[in-house]
Amino acid sequence: MSRWIVVGLGLGLGLAVATGCGNKRPDNQQAPRDARQIRRVIEPSTDQVGQLPPYAIRADGVGPYKLGEKLSDLLEQLASGPRIELFEIAGVVHRNVIRAEDEAILVGGEQSSTASFVAVVGGAEVARTESGIHVGSTRDELVAALGSPVDDPDHARDPRLLVPSSLPNVRVVIGDGRVAAIVVTSASAIAGAVPPSRSDCERPAATGKAIGACMTAAGELLEIGGDDVVVRSVTGERTLATLPKLAGLVFAAALRGPEGRDELVVITRTDEAALRSWWLTAYRFEGTRLVRSVDATQLYQLSTASARWIGADLHDVELYLELTSRVDSIDVGGLLTAPSATKGSTKIRDVVVISPASVARRRGKVAAASEANDAGVAIPPAGASPGSSFGSGPGPGPGPGSPGAPGGPAPPSAPAPASAGGGRAVPDAGVDATAPAGTEADSGKP
Repeated sequence: MSRWIVVGLGLGLGLAVATGCGNKRPDNQQAPRDARQIRRVIEPSTDQVGQLPPYAIRADGVGPYKLGEKLSDLLEQLASGPRIELFEIAGVVHRNVIRAEDEAILVGGEQSSTASFVAVVGGAEVARTESGIHVGSTRDELVAALGSPVDDPDHARDPRLLVPSSLPNVRVVIGDGRVAAIVVTSASAIAGAVPPSRSDCERPAATGKAIGACMTAAGELLEIGGDDVVVRSVTGERTLATLPKLAGLVFAAALRGPEGRDELVVITRTDEAALRSWWLTAYRFEGTRLVRSVDATQLYQLSTASARWIGADLHDVELYLELTSRVDSIDVGGLLTAPSATKGSTKIRDVVVISPASVARRRGKVAAASEANDAGVAIPPAGASPGSSFGSGPGPGPGPGSPGAPGGPAPPSAPAPASAGGGRAVPDAGVDATAPAGTEADSGKP
């Protein structure tokens, strides 16, 4: 009996083992050859793929916004749809402007053309240079990172407009000691290139309150403060000439003339209730007399109505001008800016390259023949005490308050800006050469 029990248990265990082994599938069992593989299909993304801010500010543009690209192509890069505006003020600006990156970057150019400038008005989170300079950096940080401002004799610029030596096609707007806007421009967008001028005079080094000039072979210092401009000897000890009080002086600078000597160029601005105008006057020495090489000439004019066309208040619009010397003329260009619409805000919202203007120079001794337009200030001979009178006074001419000139009453009809037809010069009152140097003249004109 016990033997059958043992045999039965053995058979039961054998069947159980055989059944368990028969249900186990080999680990390396392959799928049938005719089985189809399931392929994974990835649909292309409808989102735009590209660079993300902060973008790099370089000589060819800002991030994906490059100089020379078609404005229509750049528009297609904007995910939010078309953001293009026309900035148009006759004789001042005529540009299409694309607003990108929540209006922190502006791209502009001629209508149906290519991008001629890219401007950054947003902060470090939007764009910066490789050295970390961005809107909001201090002026000192800018100079330390990108080099001293370019200072060549054939160009004169508003001191608030800097050109870094390492990025010569970049214009930096300075406000309250900090970078307010960075504009990358094409080579000829603001000031065209000119052959380097030659002169046997090297401009004296600037001092704390004066800049160097080569109006004569000896060199001079131009002392500029408030509404006053004084020409002094290179040592600063002698006063060579004093311009009349310059109401609305924006800046004065030295600009190389066609004969290899510097001219003193003066930019002034007149503000009226409904008009704002910018003027250019230039002076040079002929012998011992300081004469005008360019009479007071209106460059640009804005009105309350024209400012509204660009969504700005007239007296909030600023021009940052840059002058370029030519053989027979002075070319003018620069930037127009307008602040944010927020009341009391000084942050720049709009920055646009303005239309070029050109003003003809007088040639050689012709200026001396027109006494009515003569600045009439003589250079004292060596050894003379400051304030002595030399030379003869100017002949008859328009008195103080000449119509149309800075500081005078408005003319019957506003003169055409220089950019609209070569400029219209407005003769100014002569300066009495017998007045002691350094005294305030009655005329408030250049």
